[in-house]
Amino acid sequence: MKKLRGEQLDAQLKKELDDMIQIGYKLAPISRSAIQRRLKLNSRSTLAVAYRAEMIDIARKVQMNNAGFDLQGKKKRNGLQEQNENLKRKIADLEKERDTLIEKMAMIINGAQAKGYDVEEIMMPILH
Repeated sequence: MKKLRGEQLDAQLKKELDDMIQIGYKLAPISRSAIQRRLKLNSRSTLAVAYRAEMIDIARKVQMNNAGFDLQGKKKRNGLQEQNENLKRKIADLEKERDTLIEKMAMIINGAQAKGYDVEEIMMPILH
């Protein structure tokens, strides 16, 4: 296998960084040593070139941000706006689920009444 150099190395580095961002922080955290292993380089000094180091740092920031961490690897708190949006989404999902369950209960009750069962008598143990 040929050693990667110049533009080939840059292209392969960009591809690996994109792959690692896609895979996520838990399975493929971005670091120079991890990239060195993935690219099968003998020396990390190749990655210390200013623009390559900057590519790695930017990709690491993106990956950490996607995972919800700050640059030190600590979980960051969501902003109030983001928390409100998440809660609104959860409320909407729960309301849909509630409506679906009510609809199913109504279908069961209607089916039981259609077969001649006394639904109120059946439900007494649940209500008390």
